[in-house]
Parts: sequence; structure tokens; C-alpha cells
Amino acid sequence: MAKVSIVIPIYNVENYVRKTIESVINQTERDIEIILVDDGSIDSSGGICDEYAKTDDRIVVLHKTNGGLSSARNAGTKLAKSEFLMYLDGDDFLSLKAVEKLLSVMKRYPSDFIQFGYKEIEDNKKIDDNESNGDIYQATSSQELFENLYRLGGVAASGATKLIRRELMLKVPFISIQHEDEMWCTQAFKENLTATYIEDELYYYVTRTNSIIHSTFNRKKMDIFQVMDERIKVLTDLGLHDLLGITYRKIFLSILELYQEAHKVKDDISMSEIRTIFEKYAHKIGKYALLDMKFKVLFKFMNKKFDFIKIYELYRNRK
Repeated sequence: MAKVSIVIPIYNVENYVRKTIESVINQTERDIEIILVDDGSIDSSGGICDEYAKTDDRIVVLHKTNGGLSSARNAGTKLAKSEFLMYLDGDDFLSLKAVEKLLSVMKRYPSDFIQFGYKEIEDNKKIDDNESNGDIYQATSSQELFENLYRLGGVAASGATKLIRRELMLKVPFISIQHEDEMWCTQAFKENLTATYIEDELYYYVTRTNSIIHSTFNRKKMDIFQVMDERIKVLTDLGLHDLLGITYRKIFLSILELYQEAHKVKDDISMSEIRTIFEKYAHKIGKYALLDMKFKVLFKFMNKKFDFIKIYELYRNRK
């Protein structure tokens, strides 16, 4: 049985997927299983997967109808045979020593998952894949897990920057929403987990002008409020009331940012819905999130029916 299964969801990335796959087959740790999940691609991505499978018996290819990122990840999880899992997007790639490094850390610090860093790089830019050695620390309680999630930001939420025990992923699979990684953390962190955090940047996230990070508003981004509703419930059930303030501040800023994005594309329906969402949370934001004077000033403006765009600009200027 391989030591690690690497699940790669693939959808219409024919121009990038070869580099992704080669970053995995060329890992210094050879004892790995590579699961390529072709999520209903209509370009040549599926054929490229089959091509690599013919030359490397560590590769398993699954062709399925399109179901989105979470569906593809979960399908790969069910196929995996290793004790540990990693997830790699079909247009990103790994440091060649990533698996070797992570298994070494796991041996010294047995954990339910290891959280590692990532580096954003521009498409076609040459990288310096040198090994780094940063601090290592652990979290052993739900409070520490959530505190680290907020302190570290996006990297701590990402499902692609973790080495995870397969049994945990079978217990807490991904949910098919836009913010699937934030939801996974919310649901998984209520368990009694041990996590190890390392600073090494082992994942390369490739930014492109047509990637989702550069895209304009889409309504699926409003799924963040579904995630926050679940997180508030989890934190409340766990008695972690001291983390509600930062959670409501995250909601507050999401309202501002999404309203600004919807305004840019003149999506009046979404703008109206976001105002309704603000009204839903207004009381709790006022109760929990206003220890910071910056937020208190912004909240007063919103309650006086000031224009959300002006409030967003005020927030940006006060950061």
C-alpha cells in the first residue's frame, strides 16, 4: 500500500495538467498513489490522464460526469488506498520534495493533518524549488484550530495545503458549495483533532488572468454566509464564545466586499439580497463585532442607511 494518495480533480485544464501531473510523478518520495479524477472535461484533459496512466502504474484514472470540485475530491477519496491524502488542483503543482517532507514531519509529530504553506506564482514564471525549514507547532483543541484558521487566513482553510488522514476525510467529506474548504474546516474542527503546522511553502498556486481569483462577482460566493451560519452554530455548541466576534467581523466584511462586487456588475438582485443578509446579522454584528473602533464606525454608517459602496471605500481607506 502506498504511503500517500494524491487526488487531482481535473476539469478542462489541457494546457496546464501535464505540469501538474509531472510535479507528482517526479516526487522524491516514490511510494505514492496518484488519482486523476477527470470531472467531465470536454477538452483533451481526460485523454492526457489516460496517456500518463499507461506509463506509470501508480496512476489511477477516474472519468466521471461533471460534479464540481468537491464531488471530484470525494470520488478520489473513496478510491484512495493510502493512510494519508493530499489534494492538488489540476492547474497547480507541488514542490518536488513535498511528500517526503510531509511524511518526515508526520513521523515526528503524529497528527490528524499537517497544514503547510503555499506560494502564489504567475503563469509560466520560473520557480526556485528550494527546500525551506520554518517553525513547527501543533494544535490539540478546537479552540486552537479555529484560532489558527483566523490567524493564518486562506492558507489554513485550503484543502490543497494539507496532508490529511484518509479516515478523517471519509468521516468529514467536502460539501459542494463555493467555499467548500471553509465549510470542511468548520465541520472537521469540532472534532478532537491534532494538527501540525509548518511554514514550508510546498504548494504552488498558479495565478492567471482567467482564474477564479481574478473573476468578477458570481452568486456562488454568497455561500460564505451558509458557512458562517454553520460556524456560529459550531462555536456556540463548543462554548467558544470568544471567537464569535471575529466570526461576525468576517461576515461584516464579506457583506461589504460582495456588495461592492455585485455593484460593479450592476447585479441589483444580488445587491438587494446582500442588504437583506446584513439586516439578518445586524444585531449580532453590533453585539459581538464592535470592539474594534473601525468596525463600530462602519456599522453606525450602515445602520443610518449610508451607501454600502461608500462604506466599503471607507473601510479600505482605514485598513
